[in-house]
Amino acid sequence: MNNEHPVGFWSYTHRDDELDDGRIRRLAQSIGDEFEIITGEELKVFVDKKSIEWGDGWRIRIDTALTSSTFLIPIITPRYFKSQQCRREIITFAGHAASLGLDELLLPIHYVNVPELTDNKDEDEVIALIRKRQWVDWRELRLEDEKSPEYRKAINQLAARLSKILEESASVEAPPPVDLASEDDGPGFVEIMATAEAAMPRWVETLQSLTDVMTLVGSEMNWASQSFTESDSRNAGFAGRLRISQELAKRLDGPAQEMLTLGSKYSTELIDIDPAIISIIRYAAENKLNKEDKQSFREFFEILAGLIAATRANAPHMQAFAEGARSTAQSSRYIRPVMNILQAAIQHVIDGQTIIEEWDRLLKDVDDDPESPDEDVDE
Repeated sequence: MNNEHPVGFWSYTHRDDELDDGRIRRLAQSIGDEFEIITGEELKVFVDKKSIEWGDGWRIRIDTALTSSTFLIPIITPRYFKSQQCRREIITFAGHAASLGLDELLLPIHYVNVPELTDNKDEDEVIALIRKRQWVDWRELRLEDEKSPEYRKAINQLAARLSKILEESASVEAPPPVDLASEDDGPGFVEIMATAEAAMPRWVETLQSLTDVMTLVGSEMNWASQSFTESDSRNAGFAGRLRISQELAKRLDGPAQEMLTLGSKYSTELIDIDPAIISIIRYAAENKLNKEDKQSFREFFEILAGLIAATRANAPHMQAFAEGARSTAQSSRYIRPVMNILQAAIQHVIDGQTIIEEWDRLLKDVDDDPESPDEDVDE
């Protein structure tokens, strides 16, 4: 087993734990205890995400390339996917783990039934990330007495599985940093950078298209607001408002579907290329580069910085739009379905921003001093 101290980060919503009388936190403790019994070494489980210890431990592990002894264990419930913090944790960890060939270190526990996990619909990229993993089914076990033989046996099996994953991960070699001058058939950093470089203008264009559709939606909402006022002035009552709501739902159906398609494509592309971008940034941060390669990386990172700036400027508008859609959805059952689609579309963009913000954070560790010496670097 890896000589490094194994660590698990427990990702869950506090409300779920409260509603289940603290069983989620006790599950973490039970797994940690059982792991120590069967392996003879402690599994440090970080549980309280509000504590400095959780945040510091998380960043240290991420910034030291995770290592092969770090788990993220998300406790999957319907509420989990509504938590922005939980979604960020999944997306960030998955990108780093994939960049190192350590996908198995993301070990979801399906705690309360989430139908989308088994209906093979990939509209939500975070659910899709979970579905690709070999998650542990705890949906029936959570109803068992914690001291029952069935429950204790399941705890033992899960702890043993963690131990096995650690052993296997210790022998996994991270995808090697491809030599910039490699003659292999597989894509190297130059090819990856070229692919990302070509995609960045497309991502910015997608964001602009989303903004254009949002403007159209805003116009339709203004039409509805004015129509409500006119209807009320004629004393048309709730029947008049109902007709307007039905018409608004029809008008918004097309734009909402367009936004969902754009948002899904945008976030999916970002998730697909995320591990490669992380590898590129890490390579630049950890290796001395000759003058020519340093210039290539600098140019690429300048383009990346432009994408970061563009998306960051758009983020508050997207967030405000999502909150407006959420509020409007409460007004009528006819409007609610289309508003839900709009919220899902914006969620894709917010998830994509999580990836881009992580790139920005990692870029701060890249030494890009143009005056740094290159004499010791082999040409």
